[in-house]
Amino acid sequence: MKNWKAWLGILISAIFLYVAFRNIDGTRLWSALRSARMDYLAAAGFLSLLQYVIRTWRWGILLEPVERTSFGARLSANLIGFAANFVLPARLGELIRADTLARSAHISTGSTLGTLVVERLFDGFTLLLALLIGLLGTSFPPRWQSLEASLRMTGFVLLGAYLGLILFLSGFRSRTEFFLNLLEKVLFFLPLAFREKILRLTRNFSLGLVLPSKARGIGFAVFHSLLLWLAVLYQIRLVQASMDLSVPFVSAFIVLSMASFGVMIPSAPGFIGTFHLSVQYGLLFYGVGREEALSAAIAWHAAIFFPTVLAGLFTFLLAQAISHKRPLMDPSEERDTGPISADP
Repeated sequence: MKNWKAWLGILISAIFLYVAFRNIDGTRLWSALRSARMDYLAAAGFLSLLQYVIRTWRWGILLEPVERTSFGARLSANLIGFAANFVLPARLGELIRADTLARSAHISTGSTLGTLVVERLFDGFTLLLALLIGLLGTSFPPRWQSLEASLRMTGFVLLGAYLGLILFLSGFRSRTEFFLNLLEKVLFFLPLAFREKILRLTRNFSLGLVLPSKARGIGFAVFHSLLLWLAVLYQIRLVQASMDLSVPFVSAFIVLSMASFGVMIPSAPGFIGTFHLSVQYGLLFYGVGREEALSAAIAWHAAIFFPTVLAGLFTFLLAQAISHKRPLMDPSEERDTGPISADP
């Protein structure tokens, strides 16, 4: 039962897939998929890769207070990490993303993880803005009134959770020693060496919980966050156009919000099932047929999955090939990285 979380994710995905495919006309679904415009889907796949470029620019801004890193190192870490998210359970790709950059840039994994938390806060508030725009711009049919209320309540709950997390992280960053002393007391039962490693990782994590020191840097981080999610919205519109769906532009905001909530649910690798059902229901709000809505979900998932996994695999193999060609470093020449040196 060691892998119970993985099996739970598979079970949840199976349930969501069952609901998504229940009462679906297979012939009609296949017809909708076959009629999709491949040029639009290819453009949507290109936008998946462009999003990682935008993420890489923004990550550099968030990392600047910790360490200056190269664009190539950050892009490589993003591609490998997000590809891992699609093939490994429990979002292990986030840890791989942080560790990949930490190794190439010779900084601590804890510090890079801290910047990823800040990154997710930017994403969260941008997605809440998308949900707000979608709810204000959509008149839901009577049969969906209860779901509209559920979406609104979910948005308020997430906003409260984000604000609470910001307050906690701010307190943790400003009173790091207090929290470390408290953590040390809580972990008294662990062996000393293991306890010290956890405390060191936690300290390094706190170093990454910083915003750019200048207003210009924060402004650029906000700009890249908006640019990132505008690219996702346009990607959704390309998928909708490829399926010839007659839905208003504001539908992309609701579909984006639904998909984001869907991928938060534990699932099998690749967000199978949870993503598809969420997108399907996001389109059902606008009168799209079940088969057409599901075909759009399948097409959008493919436009994200295949470019991401192929680019991540290529980047991983290239990085492995380069690392094997490098001469081994003499231990006496190892760089002193100071207080945020690489974790052992």
